[in-house]
Amino acid sequence: MCRHADLVGEIVWKIRFVEIEQRREKEFIMSKRFMLTAAGVAATGIAGLSSNASADIVGMTHSLDRWAGEHSWQVYSSGGSVVASMYVSGSLFYAGVSSISYVADSASSIFGTVTGNMDLAAGTYNVQMQDSYGDGWAWGSFVGGLAIGSGSASLPSGSGTSFDFTVGGAIPAPGALALLGLAGLTARRRK
Repeated sequence: MCRHADLVGEIVWKIRFVEIEQRREKEFIMSKRFMLTAAGVAATGIAGLSSNASADIVGMTHSLDRWAGEHSWQVYSSGGSVVASMYVSGSLFYAGVSSISYVADSASSIFGTVTGNMDLAAGTYNVQMQDSYGDGWAWGSFVGGLAIGSGSASLPSGSGTSFDFTVGGAIPAPGALALLGLAGLTARRRK
Protein backbone atom coordinates (compact mmCIF):
# COMPACT_ATOMS: atom_id res chain seq x y z
CA MET A 1 0.00 0.00 0.00
CA CYS A 2 1.38 3.45 -0.84
CA ARG A 3 2.05 6.21 1.68
CA HIS A 4 -0.80 8.29 0.23
CA ALA A 5 -3.37 5.56 1.03
CA ASP A 6 -1.96 5.24 4.56
CA LEU A 7 -2.20 9.00 5.05
CA VAL A 8 -5.77 9.15 3.74
CA GLY A 9 -6.75 6.25 5.99
CA GLU A 10 -5.15 7.97 8.99
CA ILE A 11 -6.97 11.23 8.22
CA VAL A 12 -10.31 9.43 7.81
CA TRP A 13 -9.74 7.61 11.12
CA LYS A 14 -8.87 10.87 12.91
CA ILE A 15 -11.93 12.64 11.48
CA ARG A 16 -14.16 9.75 12.57
CA PHE A 17 -12.56 9.79 16.05
CA VAL A 18 -13.19 13.55 16.36
CA GLU A 19 -16.80 13.09 15.18
CA ILE A 20 -17.39 10.43 17.84
CA GLU A 21 -15.83 12.61 20.56
CA GLN A 22 -17.89 15.63 19.46
CA ARG A 23 -21.07 13.52 19.48
CA ARG A 24 -20.29 12.24 22.98
CA GLU A 25 -19.55 15.77 24.18
CA LYS A 26 -22.79 17.08 22.63
CA GLU A 27 -24.82 14.24 24.18
CA PHE A 28 -23.29 14.96 27.58
CA ILE A 29 -23.98 18.68 27.30
CA MET A 30 -27.53 18.11 26.08
CA SER A 31 -28.21 15.69 28.92
CA LYS A 32 -27.15 18.42 31.34
CA ARG A 33 -28.73 21.29 29.37
CA PHE A 34 -31.63 21.91 31.74
CA MET A 35 -29.34 22.34 34.72
CA LEU A 36 -26.89 24.56 32.81
CA THR A 37 -29.41 27.25 31.87
CA ALA A 38 -30.55 30.12 34.03
CA ALA A 39 -34.08 28.81 33.55
CA GLY A 40 -33.01 25.43 34.92
CA VAL A 41 -31.35 27.00 37.95
CA ALA A 42 -34.35 29.22 38.62
CA ALA A 43 -36.90 26.44 38.16
CA THR A 44 -35.11 24.10 40.53
CA GLY A 45 -34.37 26.75 43.14
CA ILE A 46 -30.70 25.76 43.46
CA ALA A 47 -27.74 28.10 43.90
CA GLY A 48 -29.37 29.89 46.82
CA LEU A 49 -32.14 31.44 44.74
CA SER A 50 -35.43 32.17 46.41
CA SER A 51 -38.38 29.91 45.77
CA ASN A 52 -39.96 32.46 43.40
CA ALA A 53 -36.99 32.66 41.03
CA SER A 54 -37.67 32.42 37.33
CA ALA A 55 -35.97 33.03 34.01
CA ASP A 56 -36.77 33.72 30.39
CA ILE A 57 -35.26 33.45 26.97
CA VAL A 58 -34.89 37.07 25.87
CA GLY A 59 -34.45 38.21 22.27
CA MET A 60 -31.63 40.49 21.11
CA THR A 61 -31.37 42.57 17.91
CA HIS A 62 -28.18 44.50 17.10
CA SER A 63 -28.32 46.84 14.08
CA LEU A 64 -24.80 47.61 12.88
CA ASP A 65 -23.71 50.58 10.84
CA ARG A 66 -20.92 50.42 8.26
CA TRP A 67 -18.26 50.71 10.98
CA ALA A 68 -19.37 47.65 12.99
CA GLY A 69 -15.82 47.19 14.29
CA GLU A 70 -16.31 50.25 16.50
CA HIS A 71 -19.32 48.74 18.33
CA SER A 72 -19.28 47.06 21.74
CA TRP A 73 -21.79 46.50 24.53
CA GLN A 74 -22.21 44.73 27.87
CA VAL A 75 -25.27 43.53 29.79
CA TYR A 76 -24.89 43.86 33.56
CA SER A 77 -27.05 42.08 36.13
CA SER A 78 -28.36 44.04 39.12
CA GLY A 79 -25.43 42.54 41.05
CA GLY A 80 -22.93 44.13 38.64
CA SER A 81 -21.83 40.98 36.80
CA VAL A 82 -21.48 40.96 33.02
CA VAL A 83 -23.91 38.32 31.75
CA ALA A 84 -23.60 38.99 28.00
CA SER A 85 -21.49 41.16 25.74
CA MET A 86 -20.45 42.02 22.22
CA TYR A 87 -16.87 42.95 21.44
CA VAL A 88 -14.49 43.08 18.51
CA SER A 89 -11.22 41.18 18.37
CA GLY A 90 -10.53 40.72 14.69
CA SER A 91 -14.16 39.56 14.30
CA LEU A 92 -17.43 40.33 16.03
CA PHE A 93 -17.96 38.19 19.15
CA TYR A 94 -21.22 37.75 21.05
CA ALA A 95 -20.75 36.23 24.52
CA GLY A 96 -23.78 34.93 26.40
CA VAL A 97 -25.90 35.00 23.23
CA SER A 98 -27.22 31.85 21.55
CA SER A 99 -29.08 31.13 18.28
CA ILE A 100 -27.17 33.92 16.57
CA SER A 101 -28.09 34.87 13.02
CA TYR A 102 -26.75 37.60 10.76
CA VAL A 103 -28.47 39.31 7.85
CA ALA A 104 -26.24 41.45 5.63
CA ASP A 105 -27.54 44.64 4.08
CA SER A 106 -26.65 45.87 0.61
CA ALA A 107 -26.87 49.54 1.56
CA SER A 108 -23.40 51.05 1.89
CA SER A 109 -24.21 52.66 5.25
CA ILE A 110 -25.44 49.46 6.91
CA PHE A 111 -23.28 46.46 7.83
CA GLY A 112 -26.24 44.29 8.81
CA THR A 113 -28.38 43.01 11.65
CA VAL A 114 -27.49 40.35 14.22
CA THR A 115 -30.22 38.61 16.20
CA GLY A 116 -29.98 36.07 19.00
CA ASN A 117 -31.30 34.92 22.35
CA MET A 118 -30.13 35.26 25.93
CA ASP A 119 -31.09 32.95 28.78
CA LEU A 120 -31.49 35.37 31.69
CA ALA A 121 -32.72 35.00 35.25
CA ALA A 122 -35.52 37.28 36.42
CA GLY A 123 -34.31 40.74 37.39
CA THR A 124 -33.31 44.15 36.13
CA TYR A 125 -30.40 44.54 33.74
CA ASN A 126 -28.36 47.53 32.56
CA VAL A 127 -26.86 47.68 29.08
CA GLN A 128 -23.82 49.85 28.33
CA MET A 129 -23.21 50.60 24.63
CA GLN A 130 -19.94 52.04 23.29
CA ASP A 131 -18.50 53.36 20.04
CA SER A 132 -14.70 53.25 20.14
CA TYR A 133 -14.27 56.03 17.56
CA GLY A 134 -16.73 58.33 19.35
CA ASP A 135 -18.97 59.14 16.38
CA GLY A 136 -21.91 56.91 17.32
CA TRP A 137 -23.38 53.88 15.59
CA ALA A 138 -24.40 55.97 12.58
CA TRP A 139 -23.35 56.34 8.97
CA GLY A 140 -25.22 58.52 6.48
CA SER A 141 -28.90 58.46 7.37
CA PHE A 142 -28.69 55.07 9.14
CA VAL A 143 -28.50 54.93 12.95
CA GLY A 144 -27.66 51.57 14.52
CA GLY A 145 -29.10 50.37 17.77
CA LEU A 146 -29.55 47.54 20.21
CA ALA A 147 -32.76 45.97 21.51
CA ILE A 148 -32.76 43.38 24.28
CA GLY A 149 -36.02 42.16 25.77
CA SER A 150 -38.18 45.15 26.71
CA GLY A 151 -35.41 47.75 26.35
CA SER A 152 -33.62 49.43 23.47
CA ALA A 153 -31.44 52.37 22.52
CA SER A 154 -29.72 53.87 19.50
CA LEU A 155 -26.42 55.71 19.42
CA PRO A 156 -26.74 58.50 16.81
CA SER A 157 -23.58 60.27 18.01
CA GLY A 158 -21.02 60.19 20.79
CA SER A 159 -19.11 57.39 22.44
CA GLY A 160 -21.76 55.73 24.57
CA THR A 161 -25.26 55.36 25.92
CA SER A 162 -27.18 52.93 28.11
CA PHE A 163 -30.61 51.48 28.80
CA ASP A 164 -32.28 49.18 31.31
CA PHE A 165 -34.63 46.25 30.83
CA THR A 166 -36.39 43.82 33.12
CA VAL A 167 -36.79 40.09 32.79
CA GLY A 168 -39.77 38.65 34.57
CA GLY A 169 -41.37 35.31 34.33
CA ALA A 170 -44.13 33.32 35.80
CA ILE A 171 -43.30 31.02 38.67
CA PRO A 172 -43.41 27.46 37.36
CA ALA A 173 -46.37 25.53 38.70
CA PRO A 174 -45.54 22.45 40.77
CA GLY A 175 -47.12 20.26 38.08
CA ALA A 176 -44.85 21.80 35.44
CA LEU A 177 -41.80 21.07 37.58
CA ALA A 178 -42.97 17.48 38.00
CA LEU A 179 -43.31 17.12 34.22
CA LEU A 180 -39.83 18.56 33.74
CA GLY A 181 -38.48 16.04 36.22
CA LEU A 182 -40.20 13.17 34.42
CA ALA A 183 -38.87 14.42 31.09
CA GLY A 184 -35.37 14.41 32.55
CA LEU A 185 -35.77 10.82 33.76
CA THR A 186 -37.15 9.74 30.39
CA ALA A 187 -34.26 11.39 28.53
CA ARG A 188 -31.73 9.63 30.76
CA ARG A 189 -33.33 6.21 30.20
CA ARG A 190 -33.11 6.51 26.38
CA LYS A 191 -29.35 6.01 26.54
